[in-house]
This record gives sequence, structure tokens and C-alpha cells, in this order.
Amino acid sequence: MANISVVIPVYNVESYLDSCLESIINQTYPVHEIIAVNDGSTDQSGQILDKWAQKYNHIHVIHQSNSGAPGGPRNRGIKLATGDYLSFIDPDDVIENDYYESALKNAIENDPDIIVTNILKFNSKKKWMPPTFKKLGLFQQNQLTSLINTPNLIHNLGPANKLFKQTFLTANNLHFLEGYAYEDVHFTSCCYYLAEKIYICKDATYYWRRREGTDNLSITQQKHLFQSVLDRIKIHKYIDEFLEMHHLIEYRYIKDSRAILDFIRHGNSLYEFTSEDQSQFFELVNAYLDTIDKKAYEYLPPYAKRYYLTRLFFLRNRLDFELVASATSDYGFLPAITKNTDGKPKILFDLKYLNSDYGNDELYYDEAGVPGSLITANAFLNKGLIDNEKFFLSGYGYIDYMNVYRKEQISINVLLQKRGSDKELTFPAELHPSPEINSVINHNYCGFSVEVPLQQISSLMSDGGIIDIRLSITIDGLKKIKRLGLSNDLDPQNPPIENHSAELELYITKKGNLSIKK
Repeated sequence: MANISVVIPVYNVESYLDSCLESIINQTYPVHEIIAVNDGSTDQSGQILDKWAQKYNHIHVIHQSNSGAPGGPRNRGIKLATGDYLSFIDPDDVIENDYYESALKNAIENDPDIIVTNILKFNSKKKWMPPTFKKLGLFQQNQLTSLINTPNLIHNLGPANKLFKQTFLTANNLHFLEGYAYEDVHFTSCCYYLAEKIYICKDATYYWRRREGTDNLSITQQKHLFQSVLDRIKIHKYIDEFLEMHHLIEYRYIKDSRAILDFIRHGNSLYEFTSEDQSQFFELVNAYLDTIDKKAYEYLPPYAKRYYLTRLFFLRNRLDFELVASATSDYGFLPAITKNTDGKPKILFDLKYLNSDYGNDELYYDEAGVPGSLITANAFLNKGLIDNEKFFLSGYGYIDYMNVYRKEQISINVLLQKRGSDKELTFPAELHPSPEINSVINHNYCGFSVEVPLQQISSLMSDGGIIDIRLSITIDGLKKIKRLGLSNDLDPQNPPIENHSAELELYITKKGNLSIKK
């Protein structure tokens, strides 16, 4: 029976700490010890830990001055741990009750150096698998493997959903860098490269909290900070040095594929940097990218390889707007075209305008797929009116990156749904030309209006309640549904709504959406 030591680095997580510890204490496979390192918390985290330690004698609490990053506390846990396997749990996360039992059930007979478990993100509303892991199929089956045989493991570098064999860590002197963000990228990468046996366990699930709000963001949620870019460069250089020292440099292309993704993702937040830092970003990142093994291009996630190579092309050529606009539409849109593939619409960035200047670049493509996350629906209200006989709505609805030149391309339906039930009514809207919403996307015929007699919605309002209003927007066969609300240009305190009904009222919700109440 293998003993498990759990190491928890703790810093200002009073809101989450009880849930984390409770999930560890309630394991069907009892842990050998819990080592919690309070890294200079200024909230009640330290007191919460002491309270738990008084109740359970296998919980050991260390209080220390703040070290600036989780690496130091984790290293202290490695030195103190006496179990056969080390589990690094982040203090805002939780594990399912049979996590360790499931993780060891099939793995232990293979005596792996590392056990990698399934992972789901969660918040107060839902649970979901990180899209990258889902698309790569990392946790579809239990398997004994290695990094060389399963290079996609490089895209799961957090230490938290893993168990590390203690003798493997000590024999190879593996520890976390201290004082850096992304120290986990270095640690786990080095462990992966040296591990002869890695067991992927789909049956044990680690729950990774996506913090809501902005007061206490985790390190992985602070990618907009330019210091994070500097730390990322240093981390990758340290990994390169490690590979050289262990004669593994021929496999550098695996981590270089991860480095490409890391740096283009930092580019998403480029316009949040100062002007000076933007210039430094291109200079420093491109200096590092000059050193990578181009074999890494072939090991980018296959589901979006051209998209990632295109963004790398933007980064390498200092095309700042293209780099940002290919990841977010907050600052504008890149040109796009629609093509039908197997009868389904596919939205592509149309990059032919760059051909004359960059057509000979090895990373240049005329077209690249637009990620589904960017193809979002928009439904905005211009006017709403309700009286004793009818209600009337006008506004516009469109889908980002979808050009609408002809009326035949688009249809818009207004959906009325009784909140808390599956009762829903659909009303086709009339379409009419609307002003272009920006200078790149053509939104002819995205304006809509609808007039509905109140008797036609009586079935929804017979027993009171609230009706929520959505638009169903279909352009060239692509359908999106979106709540109807106010545009950012309108004052929510003075919405364009007229109420002249004795029984029903149009109103704007706290989230800026339009609803009807009795």
C-alpha cells in the first residue's frame, strides 16, 4: 500500500481553503500526511490551517514569510514529505472523494514515476474540461506511456493533477524554481523528460477552480502582466539548459511546441502592456523564438495547427493588430470569408492583403480558420415598446466575422422563453438594412423588427413569471442564439423602452438583457 503525502502551498485563499482540505480529508484512500505551507498569508488562511491541524494530527502546518511564488513552499514540502508519492494540491481546488483510490488502483502495479489524472475546470455555475485537453484527447483512456510517446502531455504542465514518486524526485534532484511565475512549467517539463513511465489515469478527476471576480486572481489568470512574459522566457531558457545537461536536446521540439503556444497566448494581451513593454515583447520573445527547433511546428495541436502557425507569423513579423485581433475582437476584426465544407459553413481569416509584403514567408498562409470562440452572436436593442395589445422590438443581430451582403444570407427569429421552464415561442423577424457596425464586417440586413399581439404570448404569462428574450441568428447556415440586450453605447439607466401596458412590463435585467414581467 503506497503512502501519499499531500503538499499544499497556501497564500491568501481563505475563501477556498476549507473546501480544499475537506476534499482531502474525506478520501476513501486515506492520505499519509498533509503538509500545508502558509506562505505569508495576510488573510485568515494561517488561522484556518491551524484549526485543521488541531483537529487532525497528520496535518502539518508551516508558517513562513512570503516567498513570492509557490515554488518555495512546494520545495519545502518535498523536503519534509515521507510518503511514497507526492501530490501537489492547489489550495483553491478540490478532488473527488475517491481521487487517490482511483489514481492508484490501476497505476501502482506499473510502478510509474508520475501518475497524471483527469482534470476539469469549475466555477460556481458549471464544470468543464479545458478545451485543449478535450481536443487533444489526453484523458480518453488509461495508459502507460512517456513524453516521447505521448508528446501532447506537454500541454498539461500543472503539477496539481499529478502524483510524483518520491524516489524519482530525489534520485534526479528534481525541485521547483523559486521566485518565478510558471515555475510549474519548468518542474513538470523536467519531470516528464526524465520519467521512464508515466501513467495517465482517466478515472481520477482533479477539479481546477476558475476564480470569479478580479480581486484575487491566480497566477494563470494574470497573463496580462508583462513580468509574466519575462518569467516565461527565463523558464523556457532554464528548461533548455536542463535538456542540454541531460543530453535530451534532440527532443527539445516537444517543449518548443509548447513555447510557441505560450508566447502567442501572451500576445493576446499585448494592448494591455505599456508602449515600451509592447516593443520589448516583440524584441525579447522573437530573440528566443530564433532559437527553437522548427520541428516543433509539426507538433502543434493538429486541430488548429494552421491557426497557431499564422499567429506565430504575426508575432515573428511584429504585426501587432493581427496578433491581437486573431485572438479577440475587442479591438476590431480581421477580414474573413465564408466557405462551405461538406455542406457546413467555415469561417476563415482572409489574409491575402498581406501577400504582397509577406508572401514568401514560410509561415504565411492566405487563409486560416477563425476559432469558434471568436464567432459569437450579438443581439442589441434599438427600441422596445409594450402596450395593452402588442409588444414591438427593433434592433440588430449579427455573428462576428460573418459578412452579410444579401438578405437571403440571414434569418432572425425572436425567441420568448418562460424563465425556469421549457415553454418557448418563436416569432420570425422582419429584416432591413442597418448601418455597418464597423469598417471591416459588412452587416447589411442585420437590422430586425418584430411586432407580436399580446394574445399570442398569453400561454407564457398566464401564471405570471418572467419571459426572457433571445435572438436566433442564422447566417449562411451558421446558427447562434443570444440574449437580446443593450449595446455598450446605451445608458442602462435610460433604456429605449416604452411601457404602456397595465399588466406587462419590459425591463432591463442586472446583466443588461431585455425581459418581460407581469
